[in-house]
Parts: sequence; structure tokens; C-alpha cells
Amino acid sequence: MKKVLVIGGGLSGLSAACFLAHNKFQVTLIESTHKLGGKTHSIIDKKSGVEIDNGQHIMLGCYYETFNFLKLLCAIKYVEIQNEFQIDYLLEGNRIVQLKAFELFYPINLLLGFIRFQLLSFKDKISLLKLLLKLKFIDSDSLSFNNVEDWLKKENQTTNSINLFWGVLCVGALNTSPKIASAKLFCEILKRIFWTGGNSFKIVLPKNSLNETFVNPAESFLLKHNAKIYKSERCEKILVSSGEVIGVKTNKRIFEDFDYYVIAVPFYSLKHFELSFINDLEIPYSPILNVYIWFKNNPVKAPFYSVHNSIIHWIFNKGEFINITLSNAFNLIDKSKNEIEKIILSELDKIIPESSKNCERILIIKEKRATFIPSAEVMEKRFKTRTELKNLFLAGEWTDTKLPSTIEGAIKSGRDAAEEIIFDSLNKE
Repeated sequence: MKKVLVIGGGLSGLSAACFLAHNKFQVTLIESTHKLGGKTHSIIDKKSGVEIDNGQHIMLGCYYETFNFLKLLCAIKYVEIQNEFQIDYLLEGNRIVQLKAFELFYPINLLLGFIRFQLLSFKDKISLLKLLLKLKFIDSDSLSFNNVEDWLKKENQTTNSINLFWGVLCVGALNTSPKIASAKLFCEILKRIFWTGGNSFKIVLPKNSLNETFVNPAESFLLKHNAKIYKSERCEKILVSSGEVIGVKTNKRIFEDFDYYVIAVPFYSLKHFELSFINDLEIPYSPILNVYIWFKNNPVKAPFYSVHNSIIHWIFNKGEFINITLSNAFNLIDKSKNEIEKIILSELDKIIPESSKNCERILIIKEKRATFIPSAEVMEKRFKTRTELKNLFLAGEWTDTKLPSTIEGAIKSGRDAAEEIIFDSLNKE
């Protein structure tokens, strides 16, 4: 039985480890912190005793890698997909406008939904629908050096269609401004969302916490397959000789005599290993700010809202409390807790009048390096799974998955690494 050491217990590392264990490899996983899941984890709120996520993650029906991973873990039951696509846009004064697909066959159901969308004028709708229909035939490689905003303007998209739809999608999917994000990547994502099936654009949310959905099932799966998991163990050095890895030094021991090694850590941690093939590429990151608010009486009724014309992007209803998500949150991430509270409550009062008077408590979670910024330059320089060291492979949403920095990208990167190892192992038999 071939032995594999996986360094990093985030989603990419868990994905690689689980797929390898499923294929009869003897897996050992080490994680530098006391928990698994990386950025996709939950914590216990000390005051309420409730398990809350480090941030709400929206998934889509086109998250095929994620669904396959959850099926492998027997955890697909922990997510819920919309019966019919619907987004409730929340406007000032607690007004709601729906973008909703009709109960007809795809893609007519979606196209009619856009035609009925009240926030867009007739001109806006025509421009948007033209691009939606054209998407399938666009060569995304031709957009390699364009940003999203420039591309949309070349496609004669109106200001409203950009602000109310394309821009919302860009910031939500890429956590990056349309002025910076790669048009090539955005185009590929749009094709995946709108042209890969009738469920591809539907919104998917975890029914419970991220730990219950991803982390706990993955850990249980690995233990059932006799994998070894070491937490609070930090990799300090990759030991290399004659073009291959011969061992890994941690703060506690040396791991050696493994057939394969997978590094599945954030890019900024990868550079600490001083490997020869790591170049001087600097990948910039974009922050996400999550604000949890407890109320005497929760004023939010729907499961979630997309907030129109606000610094608040999404509001998720958690029953006793709400989770407000602000993507690409450069303007707020370095402000103090008191400053953020005042800004958020003031903004929330515009949307849901006098809601601040009903507020009991606020918890703020900052993720300063939530996702890498997928500019055209970064997209051209993403790392391949295979390295110049013949038994070392890379996993992480920052690798060349052709996807943005999402749950889907992380899981795909882990599967990619596992498949490369399986292929290499079969060739050696």
C-alpha cells in the first residue's frame, strides 16, 4: 500500500486525503492548527453557546466537485438546493424585489425570470439577455488580458445591468471588483453557472454548520479508512534529495519513508518552505467581513437576501441571529469593532428601519486574506499540481484549477492532486 503525507487540513488537503484514502492509499495528514477545515470551519460562540461559521458560504448547483466530495463522505444530505431559482433583493425601506425563474423548462424559465425582473429597464434586460445567450459561444481565452468591467462595456452592457447583476455576481463569486477581476475567469464561471444544466444556477446553502457539513464528515471518513491525523503540528521544512522529497520536518518529529507528499496550504504559507520552484510571484488577497447580529426579535424573514445598493452584500437568516456578509471589504476590514458596528447598524437601519433598536449583540469576524484576487496577471501564473520534485504535488484553491478561490476550487484542487498521484502510482506498477 502506497503511503502519502498530506500537509494542511483545509478543504483542499481534506479533499486530497479523502480521495486518496478511498483509492486504498495509506494517508497521513498533518495540520498546523488545532482544527481542520481551514477557512471553512465553525466556532462556538461563547455567549450563546451556538456554533457559528467563520463566514457564510454560498454555493451553486454547478458545484459539481463539491457535490461529488459530499457524496463520497455520505454528507450530501447536509446541503439544500433551491427547488426553483430565486433571489430576493432587499432595498431601502424593507422593500423586496424578486429575481425568480419560472416553472418552465430550462433555459426559458431563467430568461423569463430576467424579463420580469423589476429593477431593470427594458434596455437593461435586452443587453443582459443578449450577453447571456452569447456566453456559450464566447472564446474565454480571447479575454485573457481584460478585466470584467472592460469586457462588459465592450459587450454593451448597461450601467444598471452591471451594477444590479453582473457586478453582484462578480463580487460574490470572485470577491473582487469588476475593475480588477479577470474577464477570462469570470466568463468561464458564467458559462458554468448558466450553460451546464437546469440546476446549475440554483443557490445551495448548508443546512447546518460548516463543521457538520464538511469538516466532521471528512474527518470521520479518514479515520474509518485508517488514516492518521495530527493536529497542532506545524511543517517547518521539506527535506529534498536527488530531485524528490525524502521527508518532512515538523515542530514535533520527522516524517519520512512516504511514497508521495502533498502540500495543501495557503499560498502565503507555501513560501515559507523555501522550495526551489517557488518563484517571486506575489498573490494579493481580498478580505471578507462577516457580522453576526442577535436581536430581541429577528426582523429578517426570508432565508437570505441580496442587498441592493449597499455596502452590505448579503444577509442570511440564522433564526436567533443574522449573518451579514461584506465581500471585497477593503474599506472596512482595518476599522475598529466600534466603527464597524456603527457603520453596519446605520446601513441596516436604511434597509430595515429601526432594526438597530432591536439589536442585542454584535460579533465581528474578519478574514483579511479570504480569497486571492483573480486578476489577469495572477490567473496566468497559477501553479500546476505537479512540481519539479517527482513525488511532491500541490493542492489549494490558488493552484491552476480554472476556478476562483471558492469551496469548489479548493475541493477540485485536492482531487486533482489525488488523481495525479493515482496516475503516477499506476504507471509505476
